[in-house]
Amino acid sequence: MINKIQYLLVGLVVTAGASMLSLPGLSVAAAQSELPEAVVAVVDINHILQESEPSKKAEADVKALLKKKIDELNKEGEALLAEKEKLDKQRAVISPEAYQQKLNELNQKRQGLQRDFQLINGKMNEVLVGIRLNFRDMIVHIAAEVSKERGVNIGIDRERTVFFNPAMNITDEVMARFNKANPKVEIKIEETQGAAPAKKN
Repeated sequence: MINKIQYLLVGLVVTAGASMLSLPGLSVAAAQSELPEAVVAVVDINHILQESEPSKKAEADVKALLKKKIDELNKEGEALLAEKEKLDKQRAVISPEAYQQKLNELNQKRQGLQRDFQLINGKMNEVLVGIRLNFRDMIVHIAAEVSKERGVNIGIDRERTVFFNPAMNITDEVMARFNKANPKVEIKIEETQGAAPAKKN
């Protein structure tokens, strides 16, 4: 009796499955024909971020501004050192309390300079990260434009690709268009939390 029931259930399942496959528009061939053919392109985003002209220019500008700020802090440090030497020469003619008070003030200024060095370096790193994020968005947008022109419907970052046909690589074309776009960034140290949005000429 149990075997007969199992046989009937299997028969029902097979019959239902056959009925579904026979319905209009539900055949395997029809389902597959609805999917577009996959056309893949690969773009090396990190390579463009490192080697493109806008990226190199922006990085050079950030380094130049960092050097300028550090030079200013170094001058302040030299001035504090000169004050310390002057204070040491006066040590014999001023009270120990007065000497210690002025020494403490100089030490506080020196510690403030050290914090400024760390702050400026941190802000510069934020600026570079912001620039790269803005540039990355632009590169992805340009890659999408190139892909659309070539009939590509899937784009993959080179960093996440193990192997691919070199004919799929659109990095050079994307790099050329990114260089031509020549995006600019406004770099501000004092109040920046990252770079200002990239702008085209």
